[in-house]
Amino acid sequence: MKKIITGVVSAAASVVLMVNSVSAEYTPSEINAATENDKLIALTFDDGPNTTTTNEILDVLEQYGAKATFFLIGDNINEESAVSVKRAYDMGCEIGNHSKTHAHMANMTPSEIADEIAYVDERVYEITGEYTKFFRPPFIATSQTMYDNIEQAFICGLDTRDFMADVTAQQRAETVISSARDGIIVLMHDAAGNEQTVEAVKTIIPELQSQGYEFVTLSELFERQGETPRGDLIYSCVAKYPCSDYSLYKEIFSGEATGDSSWSGWSDTAVLDKTELEALGDTYAIEIEYSSADAPVIALQAWSEASFWSSVQPFYFNGERACFLASDIQAVLDANDMTLSQLDRITVVPYGGNMTMTKASILVKGEEDGSLLGDINDFILGRTDKGEGLDINGDGAVDCFDSALERKNA
Repeated sequence: MKKIITGVVSAAASVVLMVNSVSAEYTPSEINAATENDKLIALTFDDGPNTTTTNEILDVLEQYGAKATFFLIGDNINEESAVSVKRAYDMGCEIGNHSKTHAHMANMTPSEIADEIAYVDERVYEITGEYTKFFRPPFIATSQTMYDNIEQAFICGLDTRDFMADVTAQQRAETVISSARDGIIVLMHDAAGNEQTVEAVKTIIPELQSQGYEFVTLSELFERQGETPRGDLIYSCVAKYPCSDYSLYKEIFSGEATGDSSWSGWSDTAVLDKTELEALGDTYAIEIEYSSADAPVIALQAWSEASFWSSVQPFYFNGERACFLASDIQAVLDANDMTLSQLDRITVVPYGGNMTMTKASILVKGEEDGSLLGDINDFILGRTDKGEGLDINGDGAVDCFDSALERKNA
């Protein structure tokens, strides 16, 4: 069964569906070593081809030496618009499948779905000599029947709302620029007459290129990130695994916990200590091992000083492992004028449907060993040495019990 992964509100205040998949052919360290300094973005355009807007987008891409992926509607492919498709392909852009009719496909039968996909594939093959590798569902509407009958990898992306006439070119550009990060997929439209998006692209590309980003096709994005598209996920970001240089600091849950977001048991299954996180500063990450059709999130709750609830989206997740960086949590707190000390509960929960969690751990940067004597207690007690003499009660940790015994024996 394919997994439909949906995201939550990001620190940039944009609703982004973000999914990442590590290829079995690469280890995390190999992935990061291969492309550690690359900053890649995949622009994608829906609802073409045509002889006007599509070519105007291609003009901008050509001007700045950028590439993109174009998701075609089969009924828009004709003798004239096919010239635009060939031009895009010859420029190194990629051609994707957006269905024949752009109908709501979630309720279609397997044969109807197959017809929608095959029509576009045949037209694209006639023009380029290649079949499509990626599919964007019309309206991002999906069903299990679609997943079972479509071979191409499913793609979503950052929603720029550029299909709405009242969203200006500047607003479209600002959405992309403010949300830019390595591996993100941007969803835009080259439908005939969408001049606001043409103008937005004229701002987006040079600005992000000046920040060190490179605009690539979807195939290149996956390849250079060292990943292979999985058939059971829908992608909006193809990120590198971010914690290859982290080590285990503390395991906060091991076992098996299963439930949906309404299960009360999540409130005490994988609970994070705010004092511990404060002491670790920006050096920690939270890693979750899980199985779910929805990615886990970290729920931030407060009720003592203020009424507050928000959720933190993982920087990286692939249907089996999720990683939250300290900066992810801090960004959500900053956006809501909150601090860790104001929170009453920090827990790991599923976003939406059922999730089975098997492990939750705190990782830290640059430590060679995960079994650190004292760890957070060194911060609490104000000590930096980890000598055996400080472990007075002999439990393998320098903590408040040793402090009490030390005072008693003084």
